[in-house]
Amino acid sequence: MTEKEGIFLHCPTCVSALGLGLEKTAQALLSQDFVALDCYKNVLGEKSVPYGIVKEVSDANSPADYILTRTNRLIRLCLDTTPEIGNYLRHFDSARVAVVLGASTSGMREIELGIETFHKKGELPQDFTADALNLSDPAAFTADALGVRGPVFTVSNACASGAMALETAAEMIRAGIVDAVVTGGIDGFSKFTSHGFSSLGAMSNEQCSPFAENRHGINLGEGGALLVLSKEPSPVELAGWASTCDAHHASAPEPEGTQASAAMQRALGKAQLSSQDIDFVSAHGTATALNDAMESKAIARVFGSNTPVASLKGLTGHTLAGAGALQAAFAWIVLTMNPEGKLPVNGMTGNRDSTLSDIDLVMQPRKLNRPLKAVMGNAFAFGGSNAVLIFKSVEI
Repeated sequence: MTEKEGIFLHCPTCVSALGLGLEKTAQALLSQDFVALDCYKNVLGEKSVPYGIVKEVSDANSPADYILTRTNRLIRLCLDTTPEIGNYLRHFDSARVAVVLGASTSGMREIELGIETFHKKGELPQDFTADALNLSDPAAFTADALGVRGPVFTVSNACASGAMALETAAEMIRAGIVDAVVTGGIDGFSKFTSHGFSSLGAMSNEQCSPFAENRHGINLGEGGALLVLSKEPSPVELAGWASTCDAHHASAPEPEGTQASAAMQRALGKAQLSSQDIDFVSAHGTATALNDAMESKAIARVFGSNTPVASLKGLTGHTLAGAGALQAAFAWIVLTMNPEGKLPVNGMTGNRDSTLSDIDLVMQPRKLNRPLKAVMGNAFAFGGSNAVLIFKSVEI
């Protein structure tokens, strides 16, 4: 396969605090009114904090729920409401179809509930198993549900996992290893994750406010997106992708964003696009002091202040391995369901941080009055992992 042959998206679906499916997500994404996250107790001690909980899924309350983890129940929601995925895969030899998913929590919530039961009753729940923690489980569950017989594996690289799963899937198709890949990333809620980020001082007790002067950290969320990649043309092409690593710190980004901007440049090169060709950058934008300072420098280095930018974490919360995959769902929406060219708004309270690099942050509803042609999505992770995806609209 030559570099000029395309990799295309098919049958995208998503689940997050915005709801299930593209339609509900589009309503919020392109709305004139920003909808803040609901607050919940018992996700971080007794404090009530904003969290992107998916209301359509509940905690384990029966033995069977310990086998079908919260993460897998989110996957099943996506598959049940998007039968087009299974129908589309019937066009391929199942041995030539792979599943590559991003994951970082897997069955952590079931482990927590099981240990809580043990402390209360002195015994573990029936069907409790530590195997729920296997990071391979979401990909294996998806493959079994769809009857896939090709390679099945997980990419687990913290908050870049979902984006890196798409990159890996595209490279597998390009190398001729498979013909189609079910890919994306989904993570379910767990208290372990909440307390972990809180211990780093990264959690906000208020609605997160990316790129604002009064930002206090992230709001977490659960969910993600699934889709199929193949060489068969569709309305959206995964035109470019790239990954780099800061090699700077275990959890903090390299302050200048040198490798983050390098990933953006390499993705543009692979897509054979210039920075002027990108209509919108969906930033990683976690609302931590360090990420937003670094990312604004990286974006400004590549785009200056000429390209609209917004972080969408305030709508969904940070869904970890699901975050990079949601970038694909967001791209599909703004490229194919958005004839007026509406730009998603960067949800924030207060004023933007004037000490950050000058980027064209979308602060108020704005539209291009034409369909968007190409968008970029960023996903950055602990360990300095940077993943960038570029999506392009296609006339078919």
